[in-house]
Amino acid sequence: MVMNKFIKKLYKIIILIIKLLLFIDILENYLIKNYYFVLIGLVALILTFLPEILAKILKTKLNELMSFSIVFFMFISLYLGTLKNFYRFIWWDTMLHLISGLILGLLAIVLMENLNMENFSSHLLNPKFIFLYILSFVALCGVIWEIYEFTVDTLFGLDMQGASFTGVVDTMEDLIADLVGGIIPAIYGYITFKNK
Repeated sequence: MVMNKFIKKLYKIIILIIKLLLFIDILENYLIKNYYFVLIGLVALILTFLPEILAKILKTKLNELMSFSIVFFMFISLYLGTLKNFYRFIWWDTMLHLISGLILGLLAIVLMENLNMENFSSHLLNPKFIFLYILSFVALCGVIWEIYEFTVDTLFGLDMQGASFTGVVDTMEDLIADLVGGIIPAIYGYITFKNK
């Protein structure tokens, strides 16, 4: 119980530090007139409120670990990855997709349990269906992300897909990493619902 309270407080402190770092970075980039990074910082700061937004949309409360995971992912992808140029490390993008697959797989479970609570009977669901649902959700989110990258690259002349290298290889690596990351929560969902 004490450890649980400590972890909840720790999550809140880390999230506050993340928001503070983003705010400072926004100000620094504004002062040096790097408006592209100001925009990225603002988007990242807004996305740190995504757990609260999702909770309102779903009319439920996300658990602390899920909320923390979402904010932490925004931090490592947008703050460290883009603003602090961690994408220069060849493994960074693949690692992010593995982590996003894991987080999205867990989010798929939360969505399944919360979107239709009054009619939800986990013991009636086939564990194989749960496994397939989680992987499909992760794959769909990965595809939507790749469409977003393609659209931004096309409209703004950026290179989010690594098209200067070869966009197809980057896209395939990203989607494979998403699915590999999604296997862990899919197995968890399968085992959990098989035992209900």
